[in-house]
Amino acid sequence: MFVAFVKRTMFHSGMAASCLFVINGLGLGNSTRCHAVIEQLAAAGCHVHVLTSGNGLAYFEGKQCIESLHSMESFFYSKSGGNISGWATLKSIGPLAKLARAKRNSLEQLLDKVNPDVAVIDSEYAISPLRHRRTPIIAINNSEVVVTEFLKRRRQAKGVRSHFWLVEFSDYLFHRHYCDLVLSPFPVRTPTRHPKFRRIGLIVRPTVKEPAATASLEEALSPRQLRQVVFMLSGSVHATQINFNDRQFPFAVEVVGRSGESHGKVTFHGRQMNNTALLARADALVINGGYSALSESFAFRKPTFVLPVPGHAEQFVNASLASDLGLGFSVTEQDVLDRLLEMHRQDCWIGRKPMPPAFEINGDVEAAEAILAWARDGTYRRDWLVEPVRSPRIQAA
Repeated sequence: MFVAFVKRTMFHSGMAASCLFVINGLGLGNSTRCHAVIEQLAAAGCHVHVLTSGNGLAYFEGKQCIESLHSMESFFYSKSGGNISGWATLKSIGPLAKLARAKRNSLEQLLDKVNPDVAVIDSEYAISPLRHRRTPIIAINNSEVVVTEFLKRRRQAKGVRSHFWLVEFSDYLFHRHYCDLVLSPFPVRTPTRHPKFRRIGLIVRPTVKEPAATASLEEALSPRQLRQVVFMLSGSVHATQINFNDRQFPFAVEVVGRSGESHGKVTFHGRQMNNTALLARADALVINGGYSALSESFAFRKPTFVLPVPGHAEQFVNASLASDLGLGFSVTEQDVLDRLLEMHRQDCWIGRKPMPPAFEINGDVEAAEAILAWARDGTYRRDWLVEPVRSPRIQAA
């Protein structure tokens, strides 16, 4: 229905919309969620171009839903004492400013060729060429969620405060002041801090939706019924390191995102661009705290152990959300195996809270609706995003 409506609208306007996605390619999460939205846009006849870096370039290579793929430099977080640090990142302002100039040049050159009706950014900030041309800017970003949830838990936050105030809060202010609309994926409907931000359902890959719907209807397993646990570690440079040696596991362990020598019941799969089959087969998940990985865990409703990158405020919030909403547990790379095996020994999900009856997972459709509305007439219908229709839910078993 959505695709048919948009095609009729573009037919009457006499032209198809064009959209430029500017995506942070440091990890894979930004790319996978943008890909879900891009597929909706392409199905509606929108011409989509992508400007990205790093892992994003590898991910989008050969994707049929985009018309062109372009490269740029990538920003970075700095570390102090082995952890991400807001102060260390601030001290790197010189190299970051140089990167920003290079990124602006890449964007400026691409805009001369593409001239999109609307631009969508995901964790990218060198957007002045878009503002100079008055191109509508829509962001897919959860900084408003991070700010709201962090301030609820500020007393619990240790070792992430500098990163929150210098990076995450600045991220929220940037999007509030420089974007026309910010789409914030979230599993349940809650108010936002500012009217420029709109909550939408979680964005998950289309290949995840169907197996997630099936998996969510299956009876929940107890720890001793686990047959396969998938460790889906980050595709970024901040990936968690877990030592699987000298451990005896009573279930199969599948490790995605890291290479290694498989042994016993531990199998290493390295980096994979499509891990849906492994996720669907898993009885429990161990993931880093990236929001896209967490979103797909919410969709599958499987017990999940979340490993936030040390010093990273957003991942601290994501892990806290997983615990508060009954998805699973916040752990560290030092204690995750001990806690998992202890729960197996006791046959009890120790400390797990009840989950809500449903999570919203139709954010890709909602985002595409908003983007195409801007591309068509430079505005959007608030009722699409406040009380969205056709928003399927993953029901509890």
